[in-house]
Amino acid sequence: MIKETFGKLYKTVFKYKKILIVALVLYAFWFFGLGIIGGWLISKGSLSSLPDITRDDKILILSPHIDDEIIATGGVIQAAKEKGAQVKVVYMTNGDDNLGSVVREDKTLEPTPDDFIVLGEQRMEEGKKATKLLGLTQEDLIFLGYPDKGLYSMLNGNYGTPYTSQSTRFNYNPYNGTYRAKQSYTGTNVVEDLQKIINDYKPTIIFVSHPRDQHQDHSSTYGFMEKSLTEFATKPQVYAYLVHYSLYPPNKGLQTNRFLHPPKRLFTKEGWYSYDLISDQENKKLDALNQNISQTESISLTGVFGTFMKSFVKRNEIFELMN
Repeated sequence: MIKETFGKLYKTVFKYKKILIVALVLYAFWFFGLGIIGGWLISKGSLSSLPDITRDDKILILSPHIDDEIIATGGVIQAAKEKGAQVKVVYMTNGDDNLGSVVREDKTLEPTPDDFIVLGEQRMEEGKKATKLLGLTQEDLIFLGYPDKGLYSMLNGNYGTPYTSQSTRFNYNPYNGTYRAKQSYTGTNVVEDLQKIINDYKPTIIFVSHPRDQHQDHSSTYGFMEKSLTEFATKPQVYAYLVHYSLYPPNKGLQTNRFLHPPKRLFTKEGWYSYDLISDQENKKLDALNQNISQTESISLTGVFGTFMKSFVKRNEIFELMN
């Protein structure tokens, strides 16, 4: 009986094997986002040209880590400065919780909390050098010094009580040259800082990490921005950029002849915008990324994080309008 059942099952599978193969291929395209069918034909959205930046604009870029501002908006920063617009970058964290960077520098597998502080200080200097190449000065940069990989906990569990950094072991900002030294690591303090910065600067446009970015520091940065804007009657335009998402970007490595498109799961409606870079802007963006030596040479993400970063040096930068 069992033998006959398996025999019938085998004949059925064999009879429809071509259909099953096609179905599996289509499923793979859909689920994993592979190729043209999975990526573009099923996507329903469209990319519009990012509205022109004018000299009257005041742009605020919220960067979860030092280097995200270059990865996502390196071209936009150059365009804004060329138009005479004002630009400020707010770094939420110093990106100090990167074991691969510490191991590479110290040649030890047992780093101390102080090793991570040294990394955070190094990354601050890298950020200054990188943004200088794009036309910014130190006065255009604000380092908040909150804990790398801790923003999600501060937004949700440690909103009113201090969070302890898993790398530095501090529950307050230990860095010099930051917005508020010794600021306690609570979500309420993040919101207060952002509200004061926004109120003082009065940006017309905010670029911020996407709420569906799969790095929790990135999605939480968006969450903190939302909370910070609630008290303002007049709100700036908000554009969200994406860095971390499954199989994104699809073309890894430095490929300056290609365009970026949103992942198909997010590319389902209007509201995505593209800023097209010229060759000189691409080259300067690449040079700026290369200033982040602690990351481009980090022993992390199987040793290819530098390659991943350079995947965003393409012919355009993309953003979703969030309001």
